[in-house]
Amino acid sequence: MRALFIVLSSADRQDWAQTIASASGTTSVETFVGAPAQAAQYLAAQQLSPSHIVLDIGAHSLDILAEVDLLAQQCEPGTRVIAVGDTNDVQLYRGLIARGVIDYLPMPANAPDVVQALRAPAATHAPAPVAAPASLSGNEKRVITFLSAASGDGASTAALNTAYAFSQLFNGSTVLVDMDYQYGMVAKHIGLQNQYGIRDLFDHPERGIDATLIKRMVASYGKLHVITAPAELRYLPSVSAEAVRELVNTLKQSYDNIILDMPHVWLPWVAAATQQSTHLVLVAQLWLKSVSHAARMMRAFREINVPLERMYPVINRSGAKFKEAIDIKDFERVCGTSVRYTLHNDIKTIVGAEAAARTVMEMEPSELSQDIMRLARMLAGLPPESPAPLRASGGLLARFGK
Repeated sequence: MRALFIVLSSADRQDWAQTIASASGTTSVETFVGAPAQAAQYLAAQQLSPSHIVLDIGAHSLDILAEVDLLAQQCEPGTRVIAVGDTNDVQLYRGLIARGVIDYLPMPANAPDVVQALRAPAATHAPAPVAAPASLSGNEKRVITFLSAASGDGASTAALNTAYAFSQLFNGSTVLVDMDYQYGMVAKHIGLQNQYGIRDLFDHPERGIDATLIKRMVASYGKLHVITAPAELRYLPSVSAEAVRELVNTLKQSYDNIILDMPHVWLPWVAAATQQSTHLVLVAQLWLKSVSHAARMMRAFREINVPLERMYPVINRSGAKFKEAIDIKDFERVCGTSVRYTLHNDIKTIVGAEAAARTVMEMEPSELSQDIMRLARMLAGLPPESPAPLRASGGLLARFGK
């Protein structure tokens, strides 16, 4: 443990902080009393880069998450963070975990537990299946939409593999809809043959959508159900926003998790899909063209009133080197939001999976497959199976390594 930074909600907890400091065994310990936002300002002013942080949020709940984001912006990649507090709230726990906090311990948290969590080793095995994804609110179903910031950024690959991970990790039913009518490749990637698919809606929206039509549209890939795009290149017909809303609402009657792979276009029906999403995953890369398009799309999402908390900017091929490469902080500054996740740059695994007509999740275990499993759990509102640290490649979750 190189340097420990302890943020206290109250000076009354100084003795507790001293106990944590002693148990950590490190001589480089600094204690700060104040809110996370104030701690962020202090780190910036003092130019400090702690390797480990114990964050005491006191009696705060979900209202503290925005300040946690500010603190994350002042942390180096790989910083490990434990949060403690007085509130026993599962939504707060999920919000912290989604931001890369290793664990949340209710007070009074004893020193050995805190130090053990800070030092917990990385997991070396895949997560085991769980009963079902955590619910959102009431009977709301998950509608997870994937879009690429720029063409070729990898949203379709991310959507396919995340959908497959959902189908394997959870007992809840999952359907992947390839909405890229002209250039959709989901079926080819996994060797699916289906005479029907999304063209039953696009070519004949006047028919309406019901359970019978959905059954006709769906092909199966193990536990994952897939609605494919046409195999041949076809002119894009006129599709109404209402038809897409009807499709999503009908799918909700049969599926717990609906994953939409959208084309790289901005049309009213694409906007309608994003408005219905519970999670909007914008896949980008760290190069100028992608960042420029991502910023435009983020503005468009705000204009149609997509809530910020539903947006999940994800950096794909993290670690790749481009001539016009920029860093994550530049991406976040230009786009006005924090990166929620990064996916490892592993072209070899991607190409191997495509050649075998399989998903990345079915290939030999890799850092990329572990990334996708963690992404699926985050989108499901579940904590990671174990506090395995993420790759130190930048971004909010990489700064607060899990």
